[in-house]
Amino acid sequence: MSVVKLPRVTLGHWPTPLHELPRLSATLGGPRLFVKRDDLTGLALGGNKCRKLEYILGDARQRGIDTLITSGSSQSNFALQMAAAGRRLGMEPYLILVRGIHSETQGNLLLHSILNSVVNILDVADPIEMFTTMPKRMNELADELRRQGRNPLVIPAGGTTPLGTAGWVNAAGEIAQQLREQKIDARYVVLTNGLGSTQAGLILGFKCLGLPIKVIGISVLNKKAAAIDLVVTQASETAGLLGLEVTVTPNEVTIYDDYIGQGYGIPTGECIAAIRLAAQTGGIFLDPVYTGKAMSGLIGLVNRGYFARGDTVLFIHTGGVAADFAYNEELSR
Repeated sequence: MSVVKLPRVTLGHWPTPLHELPRLSATLGGPRLFVKRDDLTGLALGGNKCRKLEYILGDARQRGIDTLITSGSSQSNFALQMAAAGRRLGMEPYLILVRGIHSETQGNLLLHSILNSVVNILDVADPIEMFTTMPKRMNELADELRRQGRNPLVIPAGGTTPLGTAGWVNAAGEIAQQLREQKIDARYVVLTNGLGSTQAGLILGFKCLGLPIKVIGISVLNKKAAAIDLVVTQASETAGLLGLEVTVTPNEVTIYDDYIGQGYGIPTGECIAAIRLAAQTGGIFLDPVYTGKAMSGLIGLVNRGYFARGDTVLFIHTGGVAADFAYNEELSR
């Protein structure tokens, strides 16, 4: 039974599949690998943000929200899923994006064109500004829309709110049930760490369920100390929202920042190799911003002997495949 008792709209198809990757395991020489396919949630080509949006927009619908505003990089997966969910629910999507590595009308931006999202792309000195100066820009836009008679909701980049994180607390229960039904003794979960909300929700959810599963984040944005602080803060705020007497401490959060490379959105050689290996051994497509780097981290941990050969590891595929088309030059080299 889920500990999350909040207003919710159904946007995805649940549960998403969880299956083994035997050829990838064999290629790496162990451990036993499984993948949780949140790229198949069914909303805007899939992705982990769908779980967050079910609670964020469940609350928004109760409040009579008719307009959604968010920020992110130009190929933001969250922005695309928010826009698609908004169209489904009759809420107009507005996006204030920072110009990332690829801002051509391809990948997620092409899909925004089809959705007729209202998109404004800004040039900034550093992509980190999507979390610093963009909130002010979004609030200014919200004020303008209110003067026009609209009822907008400003959603932080990535859906990084306690309501959004609650979606991944709920996902912990879904994963636990699948592991139990398939008789899989997974002791490790590996996933992308961007702003930390997904990892925070899983750690909190597994802890509530009393499951000894270690959640390992592969950072694509922040250095280790900052990434851990974000996870702990979000876990604490979400526990407060849900009324859970559970705490997550920094020593319970495992994050590796070795795989960021030159920066956010810039694929590394290891990332491209991981994308190719996952496709050629499992028929699964990863993306160059998030899941490709997360898989390169998993492969790196295997190669350095972090896992025993007999261990079982679950990789969370958080989506983002549409970005592959924007990164066609990097991926086709």
